[in-house]
Amino acid sequence: MSAPDTLETETRVVDAPDEPREVPETEKPLESPQGEVLDDPEKRREASAELRQRVEGNWDESPFKVDREELGRFDLKRAGLPDMSIESAAKYIEEHRAARPWLAMADRACPEARRIIAAMDAAGGHAHIRHEGWVTEEANRSRVAHREDPAQLDPEKRSLSIDGLQENEKRHRCGEMATRIADPDAFATVFARGAQHSKVREALATPFDPDKTPGAAIIPISELLGSEGHGRCTGWQLEPVEGSVQTAREQRNKWVDNRADGLEPEVPEAQPVPVPTFEGGSIVFAFTRIEDEQRYGFVTMYAEPVKPQVADSDATVDEKEQHDDIVLLGT
Repeated sequence: MSAPDTLETETRVVDAPDEPREVPETEKPLESPQGEVLDDPEKRREASAELRQRVEGNWDESPFKVDREELGRFDLKRAGLPDMSIESAAKYIEEHRAARPWLAMADRACPEARRIIAAMDAAGGHAHIRHEGWVTEEANRSRVAHREDPAQLDPEKRSLSIDGLQENEKRHRCGEMATRIADPDAFATVFARGAQHSKVREALATPFDPDKTPGAAIIPISELLGSEGHGRCTGWQLEPVEGSVQTAREQRNKWVDNRADGLEPEVPEAQPVPVPTFEGGSIVFAFTRIEDEQRYGFVTMYAEPVKPQVADSDATVDEKEQHDDIVLLGT
């Protein structure tokens, strides 16, 4: 018996608003890339991260040429999402933006893309919470450096690496990289085209096995966003330590654990660097088991650059830490 031909997203609750941090009087202001003088250290860190991404990361910030007619035709129910009109999507965003600040991303989206993003949020998905442009460059840098979850809206919990989407205040997992699709129209386009891709449909139609989950569907960025689509993706990655990414990850994790336990870190703080390019890269669609309904569903999607060849010492990396936000349902 085959699983239903749908995508499924999961529901999580987050309700703590972000709060600004006080600015120490001893810190000097910095000028942002837009020429604005920044007195807030947090804004200065963000301006610095954005500048590095522009210089080192091949980031294309020009308006994305979205096909609004294509997105308007997209059948939300085929993707396991609640049916919404453009008007009801706008109402949903206004009603929930205070508690779910990532919905502000939709303000920059065309109405058709906004409808898709609102439906994803209403269905409980989290791809847009961790892998879209509302996640700032500094947030992604801190995610890699300190395992700070952008989905965690409580600043204190975020600084302690507590996951914003898991229960029981579990610590957020993170591999060596965090990425985003830095444009809401491009993000919605990736989702709509990916949801209808043969690789995704094949995975979801796999006969259900309670002990197995289909492998991720990996689709070239160029196939979903065109030949220049890789410029819409940005990311940060751990710099290898002694030539090893695994050593860098282990050292980063020890630093995070020390800090969360209130101890002086025994190792140096990680210093992530921008992913230099996503050219030739892919969008990864990951799946999960829906035990109650005996089928498989979609759990997240994210951009991934071409992976460099790794040394033998890095060949045994824990796959569960490769992409920490693949939170499995029913396991």
